[in-house]
Amino acid sequence: MITANSQAQQEIVETARSLAPTFAARAAQHDRKNSFPHENYDDLRRAGYQALTVPRTFGGRGAGLLDTCLGQEELGAGDGATALGIGMHLGLFGRLAEDQTWPPAMWERVCREVVNRGALVNAAATEPEMGSPSHGGLPTTTARRVDAGWEISGRKTFTTLAPVLDYFVVLAAVNERERGNFLVERGTPGLSVVETWDVLGMRATGSHDLVLENVVVPEEARIVPPPDRSPRDGGSGRAWAALLLSAAYLGVARAARDFTAQYAQERVPTGLGKPIAELESVQESLGRMELAIRGARPALLDTAAAWDRDPTDRARLTPDIAVAKCLATNAAIEVTDIAMRTVGGPALSRTLPLERLFRDARAGLYNPPQDPATLKLLGRWVLGEEQPLA
Repeated sequence: MITANSQAQQEIVETARSLAPTFAARAAQHDRKNSFPHENYDDLRRAGYQALTVPRTFGGRGAGLLDTCLGQEELGAGDGATALGIGMHLGLFGRLAEDQTWPPAMWERVCREVVNRGALVNAAATEPEMGSPSHGGLPTTTARRVDAGWEISGRKTFTTLAPVLDYFVVLAAVNERERGNFLVERGTPGLSVVETWDVLGMRATGSHDLVLENVVVPEEARIVPPPDRSPRDGGSGRAWAALLLSAAYLGVARAARDFTAQYAQERVPTGLGKPIAELESVQESLGRMELAIRGARPALLDTAAAWDRDPTDRARLTPDIAVAKCLATNAAIEVTDIAMRTVGGPALSRTLPLERLFRDARAGLYNPPQDPATLKLLGRWVLGEEQPLA
């Protein structure tokens, strides 16, 4: 099984591992209050974690996909919501470092802001009408030319990290057939965040709505890839997004496993007279939890390692990426379910973390690629029909 072998990987894991207990201690409060953990992101910035996937050329750590997955798993074991949130930012810069689809001057400027002042960036693409952009179609958000550049109007949903983002990468229709991305800075007149995020799990991701009302940005805010690059070169966006969120959910599974093991060792019912950890049924439950984690983790890390190892052969990893995501998120669901059953009635209490972990795990079903798309993809792959990851 892949572990943190290089010095760089060990440093990333140790950084994330040092932050995880603090994040875990704050998680219940933010979940209950449906609040955003600003202090977690202050800690991440102080540790330089936000610059993990920024190229070394601009002062970042230049972490690859495997390196980042290892760190994200550790963060997820502390607080899945924080790991999921910062993962969106890290994934954006990881795939852009590979694809180089931003204009060079914009890319360097934003990278240096991430390193020097801790700027955070994420995409604002999903809409109530269109749904996920991965399904195709034109957004209802529009961008029209004006004398000062572009005027953008529309509404976005699932804008993760909305409370702390410095830049929003906004997807908009520029005409009846074409869509484009625009880099919109926080504080631009007409740009506002509407706090709509009140959901079952991953409540502290701050994935609120973004509203753009006649927002004017300069011509150079449109993200036009260099002539020799394509916005979909290598499919990097799908790989980074799917595998980093998978790592976060594996962290959630580990947290549930570890809590259950500790609880079982400390719980001594008066009628039993010994820790419930000595019961074969409890040992079997812990074994099933470990089996689920061990089944999912190699698929994730082996795929990330293969992605880093050979950039020329990444197209063949399409099914592996989908499988890794499916296995990881379903492992988190299975493990948290077993944990709840093993601990019993006390697991329902908010004084224990299991009910939160149980809810957080279920959010993974709705991150792309979703299970039905993965199963269809695999079926077509078996039939010899190579399909893009949807």
